[in-house]
Amino acid sequence: MERHIRYGVHGALGLVLLVGSACLREPFRPGPLIYEGPYRVESAVGERLPGTDVRYLGVGTQGARVHIEGQEAMRLAGDSLEAAAQPHPTLAVRYNLRIYSYDERALHAIGTARVELWEAQPRMGPLPEKAAVRFTAPVTYRVPRDGVIPGTSIVYRGKEDGRARLEGLAGYPHRNIGDSILWTGQVHPMVHLNAAFRVLLIEDSWLTVGGTVEVWLSGL
Repeated sequence: MERHIRYGVHGALGLVLLVGSACLREPFRPGPLIYEGPYRVESAVGERLPGTDVRYLGVGTQGARVHIEGQEAMRLAGDSLEAAAQPHPTLAVRYNLRIYSYDERALHAIGTARVELWEAQPRMGPLPEKAAVRFTAPVTYRVPRDGVIPGTSIVYRGKEDGRARLEGLAGYPHRNIGDSILWTGQVHPMVHLNAAFRVLLIEDSWLTVGGTVEVWLSGL
């Protein structure tokens, strides 16, 4: 048995990609790194939403049975499914989802996941073999000369012959407008990032980049 409603899922995801951001708004006052992007979950019966106590209990007589904050709640397709977790003192996770179908085996929901982390310590390295939560967030950053691209170890050292000179990358250090900048590593004991930027603007004092960051959360 499956109950569902139809949503403009592709349109919704497009809107999220347009409005989502993980910008560090004050480069001289490092604050938390914030990443938010589309997230889809398939929770089997008895399975938790990663890092939370929210569990799908199965199909009831009136809808989907969901365990939320110690109580059982009845949910229908189209209803919200929200949860927050702080699995580490310097890491917060929030889900804003909508249920779109459920049956005897699993509950399906779609929406966004948001990660906020403090005291980031980026270092290059490989991604883990698996992640409890994985999503991609759109980002745009304006980085000052001698500043670090947020969430990475890449330093902008200024403009040379019309090109951006970077440090903290292996290999060739220069990039033109439109060129890619790739970085993979760990920024937190529970968070790895796989970043793909494009150079949007090169100025003597500032570098503007935009792209996506794939967020990998483990240990939830």
